[in-house]
Amino acid sequence: MTENFTLLTLNLRHDADRWLERRPLIADVLAEHPADVIAFQEVALRIQQAHLIAADIESRIGKRTYEVHVQSKWGDQAWEGIAFLTKLPVVEVGAIDLPEGHRVAQRVRVLKDGVPVDVVNTHLHHLPEDDESIRAPQAKAILDWIAQLSGDGQARRWLITGDFNAQPHTETIQQIAGRYKSAYATLHGADPVTFPTPLVREGYPPFAIDYIFYDPQYVEAVGAGLVGTQPDPRDANLYPSDHFGITAEFLLR
Repeated sequence: MTENFTLLTLNLRHDADRWLERRPLIADVLAEHPADVIAFQEVALRIQQAHLIAADIESRIGKRTYEVHVQSKWGDQAWEGIAFLTKLPVVEVGAIDLPEGHRVAQRVRVLKDGVPVDVVNTHLHHLPEDDESIRAPQAKAILDWIAQLSGDGQARRWLITGDFNAQPHTETIQQIAGRYKSAYATLHGADPVTFPTPLVREGYPPFAIDYIFYDPQYVEAVGAGLVGTQPDPRDANLYPSDHFGITAEFLLR
């Protein structure tokens, strides 16, 4: 019998804003929520940040657990990227460049007790702030990519996650929601505010911009919550990241 599949997404804020102090907090959170697959955004590639965090998690749980798959941005932004950590066997990997903004999407196909699951991770552009002229085409490119991959006749259980830099009412999110469901909103009635945390004090308004979407034809959301919501006990402004993470649990059909 297949156990439920767990996925977690977290924007790392690369190595800015007290990274060395945040690093153990991130590892603590991820060790406490040992997801099958973890998706990171804003990964600092120059310090192999995803690999460092994987090693930190493993030191806490006492065994080697996660395989790391990193995808850099394109062009002159290749110092940063996105990444997967997976403790499940990986049978396919892939990535695409998204239009404008040096952004990318990456994919892994993993096996959960022999059942294949396809997970897409992305970080859409944060600009322009007031319209979706870049983000909406980026989201469409991801949906087109998924549709192309789905045309191979195989049953594909799709999960799409990441930092979309777009709120639920926007064209960017609505086009995804036309085919896929948000795990958190399905179970709690609305998507959560994930940015900013008290780590950054720059006058940002609260935004719901991080998501885990799923294909309801093949996947059922049975759990969802926020992670990284507690500060360091010695410093009320020190959080794992400037984003809260989201975790979700799925029944695979």
